[in-house]
Amino acid sequence: MHDAVSLALLAGGRSVRMGEDKVFAEFGGTTVIEWMRDRFAPLFRNVFFVTREPSRFHGFGLPVVNDALSDTGSAVGLYTAVLASPTDRVICLACDMPFVTPRFLKTLADRSAGYDVFVPRHGEYMQPLCAVYGKGTLDAYREFIVSGGRRIFDIYPDLKTGYLDMDGGEYGDPDKLFMNVNTPDELAAARERVAVEGGGWRAALQPRIQAFMDASPIPVVSFIGKKKSGKTTVLLGVIKELRDRGHRVAVLKHDTHGFDIDIPDTDSYRFKELGTEVVGVSSPWTYVWEVRAAQEPTLADLISQIREPVDIVITEGFKQQDAPKIEVSRSGRSNTLVSTPDELIGITSDQRFPDYPVPQLDLDDFKGLADLVEARILSQV
Repeated sequence: MHDAVSLALLAGGRSVRMGEDKVFAEFGGTTVIEWMRDRFAPLFRNVFFVTREPSRFHGFGLPVVNDALSDTGSAVGLYTAVLASPTDRVICLACDMPFVTPRFLKTLADRSAGYDVFVPRHGEYMQPLCAVYGKGTLDAYREFIVSGGRRIFDIYPDLKTGYLDMDGGEYGDPDKLFMNVNTPDELAAARERVAVEGGGWRAALQPRIQAFMDASPIPVVSFIGKKKSGKTTVLLGVIKELRDRGHRVAVLKHDTHGFDIDIPDTDSYRFKELGTEVVGVSSPWTYVWEVRAAQEPTLADLISQIREPVDIVITEGFKQQDAPKIEVSRSGRSNTLVSTPDELIGITSDQRFPDYPVPQLDLDDFKGLADLVEARILSQV
């Protein structure tokens, strides 16, 4: 959970173009408002609704804050969220943006320190209702509202405003990420999209795996399988294909037997022999830390320590962890799998498993496996 930044779900829109209250419309097997709550509330310690009609939101398990001013407009909801926030910064997210990803919100929160406003920007467009606002904006926005201001971003130049540049594609297609549901046609299109992207294969995964995917700061996929099934050969082929496509890749291997990365009789090895908790070696082109761990870190712990700019983490092993998995199987090794279907996004093998309703590719189909990783892992950013 994020402690330094709160989340305000803004549900004060009048839904004039929708013809019904859009936040209570059916969506993804639930309602829009419940979809937003379930998707984002687990990420932040402090989460609350902001609305003009608080009594309608009391049954959803989150605090509800009534608009602090009698004026109308989205700036009032924003002002109320900042005023009510228990933290100095708060993400203000409109409840009609169901395709903003948890990972994107975490990025906004992490990069917003030091700004009054931190807002996504793509081309000439900004997303003021998916942005971070600090307590330093309160006086400016109250004056703005009282004077009849309407466009939230009009006073950005008067504040210390930072921008998250979306044009490089690092966070996906902005049009898809910020798609909203203001009209019946937009709602129908969103329902169709969630049936393909948010239901289907993703809904078939165990809830713990879906939660891992949402919470991980970097997309992750684990290649697993029985010993001597050919995992490393498959990984080498897939990694080369992803690198050729321009993706930045981190690789993490799980060794159940322990390992030693250092060479006996070197200075760093002698330091470690003394029982030091951490030994580091650095050169102009690479560096490494070797840490004496009291207990084995989780995969999530290890991923959180990656500071380099990578697009994806690919692991060999970690079959007991919660990352989505591709199982590698070779008939000469075994005709059974170590995973259940609800752990897998795919299988690569020289045999087929009819009871597993996931994509199944040949062992040397590295292009197909890279396509699968792009479609089901990298597309979730």
